[in-house]
Amino acid sequence: MCDQGSERRKGHEDHGDSRGGGPPDSDFLDLEIRKVLLAEAEGVTREAFRELLKESAKRHWRAKWGEQIDRLAGFAVDELLADMAANLEIEAKIAARAGAKKDRAEQIEALFADPIEAASEGEP
Repeated sequence: MCDQGSERRKGHEDHGDSRGGGPPDSDFLDLEIRKVLLAEAEGVTREAFRELLKESAKRHWRAKWGEQIDRLAGFAVDELLADMAANLEIEAKIAARAGAKKDRAEQIEALFADPIEAASEGEP
């Protein structure tokens, strides 16, 4: 369920509860618990009915179009796998290029690491 305290208070407000929130430490009380339980049961019942409809629809689809559905699913999986392979290849190329750039940057940094020392090495 939800935040029970706020849901209960909301329920009281909706039904004209004029107690002003009740006595201290009485948030756990719900004087309309039957309504709360009935609403919860109705929600679960609707959800269960939707699940039954979904299961029945799946059975009917499979009975009428099972082979076509399986083939279509196979095509979709093959396409996704091809896309994944292409993406992995591209990611590998990007990683390789990033590594090459890093190596080049380190070489350039080493070239200019100590310009005073490099200049003095060239003097007699």
